[in-house]
Amino acid sequence: MNALIYIPWLIKEIVVSSVSLAASALRPRTGFDPVVVAYPLRVSSQWQMFWFSTSITVTPGTLSLGFRAPVEPGAPTTLLVQAVHGSDQREVIEGLADMEARLAPSVKGQELELAENYYWRVK
Repeated sequence: MNALIYIPWLIKEIVVSSVSLAASALRPRTGFDPVVVAYPLRVSSQWQMFWFSTSITVTPGTLSLGFRAPVEPGAPTTLLVQAVHGSDQREVIEGLADMEARLAPSVKGQELELAENYYWRVK
């Protein structure tokens, strides 16, 4: 892991997310549209999976809900993530992919294999 680059970036994201979430909460129309997405992991080591899920949870507005083991041999482990601002599920997935690539640059450029039903609305 490239900690000297990743940790400052994560701290910046936590601050930006905190300000954005607080500003949204103070508006009459918050824009909160919670969603749960199933994110297919490109990282595979337990250490990387731990840091990725922890990074999601410490970022305001997102919560790592847990891992799902692969259904088929060779399929990726899936991480369930709740996002408060989830009106655009693709944007949520793209943000997670960016975070994962910053944590583990080796996965950058690997294609994500999204399932047909990769998200659920929270009501």
